[in-house]
Amino acid sequence: MSRVHFDVLVVGGGPVGWACALAARQGLGATARVGVLERSALPPEAPTDAPPAARVYTVAVGNLRALAEAGVRIRGERAADVTAMRVFGRDGALALDVSADDGGDDILARVIEHDALTHAIARAAMAQGVTLRIGVATELHDGEGAARKLVELDDRTLLDARVVLIADGAGSTLRAAAGLDARHHAYPQCGVVANFALREAHRGTAHQWFLADGSILALLPLPEVRGEPAVSMVWSCPPTQAQALCAMSDAALVAAVRAASADALSLCAVVGGARSFPLQLLRLPDPVGARVLAVGDAAHAMHPLAGQGVNVGLADARTLRDLWRDDAPRVGGDAGHPLLLGRYRRQRYAPTVAMQLATDGLFRLYNATEHPLLMAAGDAGMRLFGQLPAFRRMLLSAAMQ
Repeated sequence: MSRVHFDVLVVGGGPVGWACALAARQGLGATARVGVLERSALPPEAPTDAPPAARVYTVAVGNLRALAEAGVRIRGERAADVTAMRVFGRDGALALDVSADDGGDDILARVIEHDALTHAIARAAMAQGVTLRIGVATELHDGEGAARKLVELDDRTLLDARVVLIADGAGSTLRAAAGLDARHHAYPQCGVVANFALREAHRGTAHQWFLADGSILALLPLPEVRGEPAVSMVWSCPPTQAQALCAMSDAALVAAVRAASADALSLCAVVGGARSFPLQLLRLPDPVGARVLAVGDAAHAMHPLAGQGVNVGLADARTLRDLWRDDAPRVGGDAGHPLLLGRYRRQRYAPTVAMQLATDGLFRLYNATEHPLLMAAGDAGMRLFGQLPAFRRMLLSAAMQ
């Protein structure tokens, strides 16, 4: 069997996988052999005037800065700035109103298409020497002397690496082969996504409603579509409701979203159809194995109500970059040395668990239908704390990192 050697091999070519590969290249230096294994080549980039895809990410300003410093350039016409956020409670009242000014910054985040973000990071990574390998990983094996890991592909090629990063999402097929125990909790909701044109400008404001039926509706700024302002919808709701939303005519879907959002944004048309996906919470007691490490959704999928899933994954990459840059020289440049992986575990455990507990706790609070007083207390508490500048600054500091 043929064998190809790497210092770092990332399995999974999404934004987080490419960000980790870029982090390896920058942290370990130009001589490091870094590769990304993906099932297929990158799809062509969308034309400038193409309508935005339904799958988008809200990337926090801290991660935007880190990406820019790493040489990532995101196409402006495929992204929109978020400068303010308004959150409404189950009673329909405004519970939280924050802006970038509260955090002393120009923006809170940017809403970026999945493909645009993936392409931007991949371009920067490949320009700096990361290689893309097309193939499907089927098995993991220990290498010689326990200092390397072998990834076997479906064509029996072996990819040999000092460390394998598993970044192929919550449904990872390689995670179990690596001996990493994943604990899944399926939420009783699906996420429904679609894009809408508006009659009036969104002014860079993201809106979210915790609705009385327990569902959660978010409308996020998008760049203009054919000269009209637009927003991206994420509606977390029970599977039966998700199925009904996806089956609606465009006019009926617009009417449903306008009713749920009290017509706050004057939606006027659907830009592309709606689609849904199941929601889950995924935890790994330990994302680190022998010469393997799970990152991104393969390590910590969470409810999208705070839009933090991709941000936690990009923070994984930032931590790896710093560890490889500062500490790898002390272990002979060994990217998968147990000392480095142990430090990664310690540094990422607390912030990752905190974000998962926060998103899961909010979901449970606003879906405690058997405890209406508790849900009402949640509305009141959010309104109360939302009036405190110190609370808003703390919230923004966590969300913008």
